[in-house]
Amino acid sequence: MKARIITVFILCLIGGLLLSLTGSPPWVTDETVVAFSPENLIRLHVLANSDQPADQEVKLLVRDRILKETAVLLAEAEDRATALSILKKNQEVLVQAAEEELARHGFSYPVTVMIGTFGFPARQYEFGVLPPGEYQALRVVLGKGEGRNWWCVLFPPVCHLVMAEEKPADTGETIRLRWKALEELQANKDELLKKAWAEWGKWFQLATTAIQ
Repeated sequence: MKARIITVFILCLIGGLLLSLTGSPPWVTDETVVAFSPENLIRLHVLANSDQPADQEVKLLVRDRILKETAVLLAEAEDRATALSILKKNQEVLVQAAEEELARHGFSYPVTVMIGTFGFPARQYEFGVLPPGEYQALRVVLGKGEGRNWWCVLFPPVCHLVMAEEKPADTGETIRLRWKALEELQANKDELLKKAWAEWGKWFQLATTAIQ
């Protein structure tokens, strides 16, 4: 009888723990919500010269180049302040990278790279919704900047998580990057599981003592 009661108790407890752990994607924890709050974000905004097909296509090529450059620059950045400092120090590097990409495809209009506070509309991501409002951002303006724009979260590297599964517009190679933020979120999930099992052990001891 005691064995049956203990077995039922354990099954109920494990079921409850699994529901609490899998009610949302495993990487979405309380720490995730904090990490991706508007106060900790840097967004990327790329504005095309115009809505002409060629301008829109080269906008995506420049976007790819900027993401490659920032992936390296921000690889060791652990907070927004550090990331912003790195971007400001390398502002001209990003201008040059964008200009090189334009020139490589036969475009000669100027590039303006700005780092500051800009307005953004609401946007749905896997970790939640970013409300409309003012955000710190890296803005890249190509030529007149009068065409459709492209935006994403640059830090933490949500842009890179999306781009990693796409092919660059100008090559057949797949972008393969490792992101410190994603690895940390995975580590958070493992820690959560460890805590759950530790809690299960405590409840198991209490149940065993109560039944004896």
